[in-house]
Amino acid sequence: MGEQRFENLREALLRTGVAGRQLRRALVEIEAHFRHLVDEERAHGQTDQEARIAAHRRLGTNATLVLSYAARPELRAWSRRWPAVWFVILPLISYIVISAATLAVTLIIADQMSPYLYTIHLSPQLTARIDLSARLVLLCIFPISVFATVAVFAYRRRVALRWPLSGIALTSVLASLINVTLKFTGGPTPGEIGGGIGISPQTLPAQLMRAAILASLAVIPLWIAVRRARSYNAI
Repeated sequence: MGEQRFENLREALLRTGVAGRQLRRALVEIEAHFRHLVDEERAHGQTDQEARIAAHRRLGTNATLVLSYAARPELRAWSRRWPAVWFVILPLISYIVISAATLAVTLIIADQMSPYLYTIHLSPQLTARIDLSARLVLLCIFPISVFATVAVFAYRRRVALRWPLSGIALTSVLASLINVTLKFTGGPTPGEIGGGIGISPQTLPAQLMRAAILASLAVIPLWIAVRRARSYNAI
């Protein structure tokens, strides 16, 4: 009973937004106080079971304990104070910064390699593979990595699903609208790098489908994890 109660208390404090470090400190304080109450009851002649029951009663309900900590705003995590910043704006900015930095580094490397590329010939198959790899990294791997980070962080902080879902949806739409090309051809025109954002009636359905697929890769596992956590705590 005791272990389950403190696990439920931990979950409840997480849901109220108590920061991780403050949460651990609170649980240590509460459990230490509980053990002290048990020792007092044993000193009064109670059996171990009776002492634990009495200690739980004297400790108060979990709802009362949660309210006492939730009433202290200094204990709330920053991610719970400004969820729109952490789970909507920050993922979008992170994806943009990572993609831009990667393109910048690629441009620098390509510029350093240009004298060498003028002297060699790359097959069309290799050029196509380089271009495909760049698209996969920038348009799939990077956004999925950002989504996974957002989903894990949101689950660990028990944030309302609307915040990570909004951030994932917004970033996935942006990623689906970006066009990237990266070509190393060798010879007189050794390479080409380009990118852009645009919408056209012809490609809009395909872009929306890609956005939905990207978002679902993070949303579905997050939704399943949240459902399992809720089911566990309902037992």
